[in-house]
Amino acid sequence: MTDTFGKTLRSFRLKADVGLRELGRLINKSPGYLSDMELDNVPPPSEDVILKIAAALGVNKKALLTAASKMDPELSSYVVHEPEAADFLRMAKEKEFDREDWDKLSQLAELANLGKAKKDSE
Repeated sequence: MTDTFGKTLRSFRLKADVGLRELGRLINKSPGYLSDMELDNVPPPSEDVILKIAAALGVNKKALLTAASKMDPELSSYVVHEPEAADFLRMAKEKEFDREDWDKLSQLAELANLGKAKKDSE
């Protein structure tokens, strides 16, 4: 079973050796609210708050966003501005892509040298 957002947050915070008061100060939230988050007494915060937490703890934002069942705002913005990306994701959902499918697709994209960033760096 996947850990809850609260358990994931607590684990990252303890590994970073950051107290509730210090984290609260860094992200402008009360230690009590953070404690409630860690105990899963409140729902996960907004994406923006999660990004602040990840930065303050020096952890990968993906793990916290995933634990909260939230999407990275950068990705949301990209999908909004690239309608084909949304169409592709709908198709992947309909076909029930799994982790293996996504891994293969990533490998194919690398092999085909897809994307402007890849082409511009050469």
